[in-house]
Amino acid sequence: MKEVLKKLRTLEAEMEEAENQSEYWMEEEHLDMEKSNSYEAEADRMYQEVYKMHNQVADFIVSLTSGQIDKVTAMLMMRQRRSDVERILEMA
Repeated sequence: MKEVLKKLRTLEAEMEEAENQSEYWMEEEHLDMEKSNSYEAEADRMYQEVYKMHNQVADFIVSLTSGQIDKVTAMLMMRQRRSDVERILEMA
């Protein structure tokens, strides 16, 4: 799970950078819609991977707790209590 969390953090950083680049190329002084669209498509692709990884982590939490934490709650925890979840899973 440690490797999944590490990959997730890396992928989220890359996704954020792609989103920032997309916004940069949409600004009037740098306007290049082709570049913007390319970065936006890359960010969208990465988002799908991030979502899959969030699901993986949520499934692991459900399994680790023998269902005491359901998947919806686990996904919510990933969004709202991310640092706590990472700290706990690093020890698992």
